[in-house]
Order: sequence, then structure tokens, then C-alpha cells
Amino acid sequence: MRVLGAAWLMRGAAVAAVAVALLPTTSARALQTRDLRMCATQTEGLADQRIAACTALLNSGRLRGKPLGVAYELRGLAYLDRGDAPHAIGDFNSAIQLAPDFAPAYQNRGNAWYVRGNYGQALADYDATIKLDPNTASPYVNRGTVRRDLGYTEGALEDYQKAISLGDAGAYRGRGELYLRTGDYARAQADFDHVLKTAPDASVYMLRAQAREDSNNLDGALADYQEAARRQDKNIPALTAIAGIWKKRGDLDKALAVYDRAVAADDKRPATYRLRAEAYAAKGERKLAMKDIGRALKFTWSTDLLKVRGALRLDEGDLAGVVHDADAILKADSQNAAAFALRGAALARKKDYAHALPDLDKAIDGDGKNALAYGERGQIFLAKHDNDKALADLDKAIALGGISPAPLMARASIYKAKGNTDKAIADLGAAIKLDPRPAAPYFDLAMLEKSAGKADDALADLDAAVARAPERTDWLMARAQLKQTTGDAGGAVADYDAILIKQPKNVGVLQARAAVLMQAKSYAKAAESYDRLIALEPKNARAFYQRGLAYEQAGQTDRAMSDYRAALMRDRKMADAKKALDHLVALDREQKREAAQQKKLARQAPVKDSAKQPAPRPQAAPAVEAAVPPPAKPASKVEQASVPLPDAKPAQPATMKPAQPAAVAAKPAPVVEATREEEVDAPSTGSIAHDHPAAHSRTLTRERSVVIHGRPEQHPHAATAKSRERERRIAAREREQRRLRAEFEHAERVVERRPAVRRQPQVRYYRAGSRDPNFSDVWR
Repeated sequence: MRVLGAAWLMRGAAVAAVAVALLPTTSARALQTRDLRMCATQTEGLADQRIAACTALLNSGRLRGKPLGVAYELRGLAYLDRGDAPHAIGDFNSAIQLAPDFAPAYQNRGNAWYVRGNYGQALADYDATIKLDPNTASPYVNRGTVRRDLGYTEGALEDYQKAISLGDAGAYRGRGELYLRTGDYARAQADFDHVLKTAPDASVYMLRAQAREDSNNLDGALADYQEAARRQDKNIPALTAIAGIWKKRGDLDKALAVYDRAVAADDKRPATYRLRAEAYAAKGERKLAMKDIGRALKFTWSTDLLKVRGALRLDEGDLAGVVHDADAILKADSQNAAAFALRGAALARKKDYAHALPDLDKAIDGDGKNALAYGERGQIFLAKHDNDKALADLDKAIALGGISPAPLMARASIYKAKGNTDKAIADLGAAIKLDPRPAAPYFDLAMLEKSAGKADDALADLDAAVARAPERTDWLMARAQLKQTTGDAGGAVADYDAILIKQPKNVGVLQARAAVLMQAKSYAKAAESYDRLIALEPKNARAFYQRGLAYEQAGQTDRAMSDYRAALMRDRKMADAKKALDHLVALDREQKREAAQQKKLARQAPVKDSAKQPAPRPQAAPAVEAAVPPPAKPASKVEQASVPLPDAKPAQPATMKPAQPAAVAAKPAPVVEATREEEVDAPSTGSIAHDHPAAHSRTLTRERSVVIHGRPEQHPHAATAKSRERERRIAAREREQRRLRAEFEHAERVVERRPAVRRQPQVRYYRAGSRDPNFSDVWR
């Protein structure tokens, strides 16, 4: 705001030079000229030397009228550069009295009034300056700045445009700042670009970076902040702005690294410690954050630092500390909205709603953009079941962009209650993105995704929840059940085992684990789970029944029947156990009956003949005495089907008589029996289950008592009484065999009509039932 152009300086110096020229001696003239030059310089760093030189001129007594007024104006400007506004205003007043048409005195006094916050006096002096010299740009720029700060945007824009028309390039900067304040970022960047082309300066790079950052051009903003930091050594605002960009991008490590550079450059700036503390808090390192806040408070006890510490304590659950900090802020500023919001939030979390609501109302009345106050009040309304008011406040808190995920989670619960699952899922996802550390949002999100049929997403979120809170056995149980639903039996069993490590006597988990193993057809392991369950609850009839099912499915029917009986001993009204036992008993009875019948048939069936062979031709009798051969010997073993018949070709005698009696040659040899009585009665070695009745029929056909192919002539002496008795018995045997064969075929038809009995019973399926809420019922 300090403006004293070269034209004004030259004019003032000329007036003083005329006065000095009237001095009587050369030595005095040289002394006054040196003081005049120091007094008229505008170097801010030489403010003290300038004040001394101007004071020497004023005390010389050689200046009168307007030159004296110019000297006062120059000393007032030096005071202003030193930050001594009261002395500056006094000298400007003297200058205006001595030189009422000296415009710079009005303009610089307006600057002094601006520094002291007296904008009305500043505007009046700028008006007077413009009236005295309307063609100079600097008073327009200064007046435009005051108007901009007072919110008079149109007047400020007119002043900047007038200054630009008068050729002041610096006016582009003022107009760019005006556009920046009004949110016209494109025009602001254009004006800053114009300034940087003619006078590149670190402060202008900072302004353009701010315009780019506000327009979400983070790459451009980062480049400008870095250039500003390069141009100006130890530019702390530039460094903290760079860190802020990294923080917005979510790269907290880079942000903290830049904050460390800023602290190293100047370790006495409390604002830097506060910003680094906020970054630590966002990363979850609250101890380091509190340490930085403590350092900052050593330098200055400000309400901003107390506010940050109160917010950190609120996140940590130190509600008493929050109330302490809020009360300290309110002592310094009784209407501080942030303090009311902090105290109201602490009281709300203590469920002291009666005192929390008034504080939150005051916070919102004092600051309509306090996201914390809206969020906490919305949660109070939610606790009071006033969902409409709660939703309105939560919407406002979320729209304001608060850093807490609590409003999003609260609104998700409202959407869930209204049945709007998609919106609830979106809010929980946003809450997790805002703060991915808490485990509860992941579990809530997983349950919503499960209800929406998104099993894969639900499993992923359950994994995240369990990873953050492995001690939550109820979450492990939920994940195990979901894995069981999706067919991941191994994963479900692993989760049940993890629960049983922590809770080895959890009956419900043992039941659920056994159910998964049954579903996976791992019946032996399921039986082991039921063993543990029965050891804990020996009177649990359903556990015995379910273990019986496992044994039955594994093919251990004896154990299954024993468990079914044990279940009925403990609960005689258990219909499922009775039906299962009756089924196994009937199955066992049927199997025993069929085994007995097969055994009977096997015992009565004749032994198979090894092969059907033609009857041998009788030998030619060498003599009449050898006409009847001796009978065959009986078989030595029962397993032998029959005695092998002699070779079909008759043996030739060593010597043949040339002729035989006609009576002997015309008659055949006597009949030879192929089987004996003992062989007919021999049982078959094959099982009835493997020998088809047709095979028996073929065997019976082959094993005819008399095997005679062709009709050889019978010897006259062969028909003895013994052979006739044997033939009668053979005929009786044939009739008995025909009767048994007919009876066997009838039994086979009966078996074919009966439903087939599997060796492995049908697999049973499990589903939730009403008898036992802790375990799935088994249905046949």
C-alpha cells in the first residue's frame, strides 16, 4: 500500500534542493544535501537512517513552507516503513498543513489509516489524492484495494481498470486478487500471468498457485508453489502450501516431509507445528500430533491451537480434555463457535443431550459452516429417532466437507432403515475412504452387500474388518457363514476353528462346524465335532441324532443305530431319530432275509459241470465175458462238478478176432452214468448273488443223470435192479430241481419289483429349522 512514485520524489527533492541552494556556505550545503538524499530514499531497510536524516533537515531551521511539508511527508513515510503508524500519521498531518496541495501526503496518510484499520479515513484520503492528481494510477490501486476489502466489488473493479488504463502494470495484480476472491479463477490466472510476464515475483506465483489450487488444478498449483519457494529462500508459506497439496492428494508422507523442511527453516512458527499436527492426526499418529500442538502452544496460546488440540482429544475420546480446551477458548472469546461445537460434541458423546443441543445450536448460529456442529446435532436427532431432522443436519455436515466419517455412517444407518441399500452402501464406502482405519464401517458395509447379493464384495470387506479387529468372534462367525453359503467349506471350517481356539466350549460354533463338514461330505470329521459337542452336552439328544447321521452317511450303520437309540433314550418324542432308526432296522432285516434266501438257494443248487461232453462209445468187447464195464469211481472232492467221461473214441484192443457172434455185435454197450448220487447232492461254490438263474438252468441241463448221445444197444445183462433204482432216484432229483428253479425265478421277479436298496444311503441336506435355533435341522 505504500506508494511514492519517482515523480513525487523528484518534485519533493527539487523543492528541498531550492531551499538548500540558499544556504550560505559550501560545507553546510554538502551536509544538508547528504541528509536530503537519505531522507528521500525509499529503501524500507533503511527506515531508521531515513528518519534520522529527515529529522536533521527538520531541525536545521532552514526549511519553510512547502519544502518543510515535504520533509515531514518523507519522515512520515519512513515511520510507516518501520511500522510506526501513529508517528507516521502525525508527520503526514504536518505535511498536509504545510503543503495542502501535496498529493503524496494524502495518499500515504490513507495508507497509514488502512494499516490501523480505519478504512473510512483511508478512502477519504485516497479521494483527496485522486482529486489533486487524477492521472496517477497508484491512488486508484490503493482505493480499489480498500473497496475490495470492504466488499465493494464493482467500485474496486472500476478503480483497477482505471489504473490499468493509466499504464500501471501492478493494477493487474490487484484485479487478479479481486477475481480470486470472487471465485473467477480463470480471469484471476490471466491477470497474474500478465504480471509475471513483466515482473516475475514469488508473491505473484503464490497468488496464481492459489487460483490454480482453488480451481482443482493441483499440478499447476504445486509447480507455482515450488517456484515461489525456489525464488525466495525460507519461504515458509510456500513450503506449507506445497505440503497442503500433497495432503490433498492423500500422500501424507510427502506432506510431512515438506512440513519437516518448513520447521527446519524456521522452528519458531507455531502455525507450521499446527499444520504438521493436523497431518499427523490424519495419518493416525495422534501422539506426534499432540506433541506438535504442545510445541506450538509454548510459542503462543492461541484459540486456533486450542481448537486443534480439542479436535484431537475428541478423536481420542478424551472428552474431559475437550471440554477443558473449549472452556479455555470461551474465556478468551465468549462467542467462539468452534468452542461451542467442541463442547457440544463432547457432551453429545457423553449422551448429555440436554446440555449438548444448546451448545451445538449456538455453534451453528455463530458459524453456519461448522460441519462438526451439524454432524453431532444430526446424530443426536438420530438417537432420538427423529430421522427427518437428523437427515437434514447430516446432509449439511457432509456437504460442508467435514473430516469425520461419523455423519456418513449415521446417514447410512438412516438409508438402511428406509430400505435404500444402494445409498447406504455409498455412504459407508465414502466413510471408509475418509478414514480407512476403523473396522466397524467395513463390517456394516459387508452386511449390506451380503443382503444385496454381492457376496464377493461382502467377503472382501469382512476380510478387512477381521484384519482390523481379529478379536471379534462374531465377525468371524459371520464370515464363516458367508463362506459356507458360497461353497467355501474349507474357509468356513478355518474360521470356526479360529473361534474355537478362543472359545473351545462354544456349542453353537461346534454345531455349525459339524454342519459344514456334513455338507462337504466329510463325515468322519463331522463325527469328531459331534464327539466334542456330546462331551460338553451329554444330554443333548439332537447331537446324538446328528452324529448318527454322520455315521450313517459314512456307512457305519451299527454306530448310527446306536446313536439313534441314544437320542431316543434322551428324547423319546424325537420323530427324526425314530424314523432314522426304523429305516436302518428295516434295511438290516431285509438284508438278512435276502442273505438267508440266497444261502438256501446256494445250498440246494447242483454243482456246475466243468463242460458238457458227449457220451463215449462203448469199447468193442474182446470177449463175451468183458461186455459189461465196471462202474466209474466217485469224485474225490465236492468242488469237482462231475467225473470226466472217457474219451469218445473207443480204445482199440491189442488183438482183434476176425469175427464176433452176430448177437453180440448187434447190441450196444451198457449205459454209463456220468454223475453219481453224491455229486448231485453237492452244493455249488458260487454265491447266489453272482450266479444268474439261467446259469443254474444250463448247469442242470448239462448235468442230466444219464448222458447218452445216440442210442447204443443195451447189453442184455445191464438192466439190473440196482440200475433201475438209480434211474428212479435221478428222475426224482430232476423233478425237485425243476421245482426249485421255478421257485428261484419267482423270488427273482419279486426282488426286481422291490425298490433297489443302495449300500450307501442317500445324502441328506441341511437347512435351518425351528427345533434348534443354534443348528440346522437334517431332513431326509
